[in-house]
Amino acid sequence: MKTSEKLAVFRYPKTRFISRSVVIAMVMLFTVLMFRALSTELLLWFVLLIVLLSTLFAVYGISPMFTTHWLTRSRLILRQGIYFKCVIPLREIEKVEAYDAEMRIGLALSWRSSILFVTSSRFELVEVKLKKPRRFWQVLGFAASRIVFNVEKRRELLSLIEERMASLAPVKANRPDA
Repeated sequence: MKTSEKLAVFRYPKTRFISRSVVIAMVMLFTVLMFRALSTELLLWFVLLIVLLSTLFAVYGISPMFTTHWLTRSRLILRQGIYFKCVIPLREIEKVEAYDAEMRIGLALSWRSSILFVTSSRFELVEVKLKKPRRFWQVLGFAASRIVFNVEKRRELLSLIEERMASLAPVKANRPDA
């Protein structure tokens, strides 16, 4: 975790993405070997399939390896690869706490409990309860009022969020009767 006065960077476990990359690479290798044995009439399909698998490899296997969650003075920024980014102003957060209940791995929405899971493992989970539900295009525009994600150093993140939320200046009304 890198921390400065303005920005704290929190890493999350990457082992799931490494195994996903290996699986996609193996599928690519199998595809190459399979099409090599077939006729050249299928060359266009072969090229299209390799392009598709290479794109999947880059987006879901490689890009999560280079992203982290950020905590600024006024916002929590959750990222997982190039396919998920969520900026949450600290004023929109009702509560942040450790999460140890039932969960899903990956980017998934629990329909019953309105929880968005942005996880790569079952350990060091953090739950953010929002004041108002938000819609997320990454899960087809459905709304969630809670977000569960994981970091490598949960205790440090929780204490730093509490500290930064407490340091926010109270909102003053701009009315004469206030």
